[in-house]
Amino acid sequence: MGLLLFLVITLQTQKRTITGYSPRLAWIRGGIYFTSGFILSILTGVLPALFSNPIATAEQVSNLYWWLFTFLCVGIIYFAYFYLWVKGTLTHGRELHLPQVLFFGLFWGLGEGQVLLSAWAVTEKFIGNVWLTALVTFLIVGTFKGLWQSQYWDIHVAPEHNIPEWNLKKVLFGHIPNLIFTLSYLAVFGNALIFLLLQTAGLMYMTYRMRFPKFE
Repeated sequence: MGLLLFLVITLQTQKRTITGYSPRLAWIRGGIYFTSGFILSILTGVLPALFSNPIATAEQVSNLYWWLFTFLCVGIIYFAYFYLWVKGTLTHGRELHLPQVLFFGLFWGLGEGQVLLSAWAVTEKFIGNVWLTALVTFLIVGTFKGLWQSQYWDIHVAPEHNIPEWNLKKVLFGHIPNLIFTLSYLAVFGNALIFLLLQTAGLMYMTYRMRFPKFE
């Protein structure tokens, strides 16, 4: 909470002297989002569960269907973000600052992944059926991410990178399949940590390929 308050105050202070897109403000805004994700995760019980539960149970490791579904989700993430998303993305000549890119991408993935898991955790408190929970979470998360990306993130945080003609393809064949398959995986097997790692892998690679600017 202290870090979140510090970042919010810093953002308001910096905004008085900086206009337009700023890598510095982008980092601060990203930090506010990531920190909020961790706080939400703690409040909903997600973060404690991630630490207390194993990444996979012995029963799952010996289950062929678990392995097949896990590799299917990995394949979906690979196609959506390592292949499709890249084809619709430009760097506009930005330099690659690898350590900072990986740092930002890691916390983007961990923060946003926990936001998604928190949405699941809140939804399942009111809905007893796991598949209905998955459906409602999909609708909540899909709506949130669509509005968040288009109205804020891609304007104030992410640098210019989209090829407009590819935006719909990214959504239909990338973001939506990601949510459908990984939320289904969560419904069937309950591996929240693997879900988080899948989202983190995708967002780290997106950060790398868009050449997210360094803090300055």
